[in-house]
Amino acid sequence: MPSPSAPLIIFYAHYFCMPVKKFIDTQLNTLASRIRIIPNSTNCSAGGRVSATIILDLKKPVRARSLSARLYCTEEKKIVVRREMDTYDYRLERELGIQRSTHLQASTRISESVVFAETKEISGEKEYSDSAYSVEFIIPESAPRSQYWVNGRKVTWRIEAKLDIPMSMDVSANAVIEVC
Repeated sequence: MPSPSAPLIIFYAHYFCMPVKKFIDTQLNTLASRIRIIPNSTNCSAGGRVSATIILDLKKPVRARSLSARLYCTEEKKIVVRREMDTYDYRLERELGIQRSTHLQASTRISESVVFAETKEISGEKEYSDSAYSVEFIIPESAPRSQYWVNGRKVTWRIEAKLDIPMSMDVSANAVIEVC
């Protein structure tokens, strides 16, 4: 036989758990949603145009603040730092069996910086469903060319699309393009 407070407990469980359930459902729907970017031309020159088609694959219609696209260029540099080991470290490594011919030690780290970035808002606040949008950017004349680790330097160009969903995780994707 249920206690007299059972209806009260059911009321509280129903009242307080529904927003949590709705929040979890929203998050799961967002995780199942995705964006695809199809560059119309992946080999572009400095001063030229790059265009892409952004395809929304949403599990169900979602209310979002905006859909935006961004063209950006990152530059990564390998930085080698050499330092002289102190006597204690040198002696410790010799005792561990690490043979060194010098007291110098080199370490490499990678420094990343954004060289260029341009963002365009494709569409404003509304309810989004499965659809396709197109976007076009102009690559600046002084743009660095894409390269893969030449002389300790790597330059990468990307197009990124983001659907800004309030109170939920944003849905985003990016695609690499070549600038020559």
